[in-house]
Amino acid sequence: MTSRIVTVAALMALPQMVGAGVGINASGNAAGNLFYGGSLGASFGDVDYIDIAPMVGMHLTPALSAGVSFLYRHVNDSRGTKTLKTNDYGTTLFTRYHFGPSFFLEADYEYLDHEFFRPDLSKDRKQFNSVLAGGGVTSSLGGRVSSYFSVLYNFSWDQDDSPYADPWTIRFGVGVGF
Repeated sequence: MTSRIVTVAALMALPQMVGAGVGINASGNAAGNLFYGGSLGASFGDVDYIDIAPMVGMHLTPALSAGVSFLYRHVNDSRGTKTLKTNDYGTTLFTRYHFGPSFFLEADYEYLDHEFFRPDLSKDRKQFNSVLAGGGVTSSLGGRVSSYFSVLYNFSWDQDDSPYADPWTIRFGVGVGF
């Protein structure tokens, strides 16, 4: 199988909170603690893959942030005699606790509405609820830009019934604070 992987972009906001108090920055403006971002991903070849995941979050304290991410994933698989196309939708609620200058712990709840093909090539859908947790590291690239790397374990993963090949999720990207 020939496949060229193109990483379009990964954006996740990691700005620092400038004030004290839950959801309020030094100027008294809760919107100043919001961060925005998300990710875009694509792969083209025998299996085309497009992934779009916008997110928004809020710094609750200098060390704690929480937010929500939405997911749309399209797969176009032309390896067989019939081209198979699927679409997944989902949302993730997440929280991160930052400690030290560049480390964080993360916990996620993910809901995924997964479309798949049965052996007779008929389409079906199944909903999955997952609880993930792990940690990661961030590194400043200058200004309000940083890179991040995280590893999460899916505690809800079931070898016989999962849309994922294994329980581990590895993420890498570039964060931009807005």
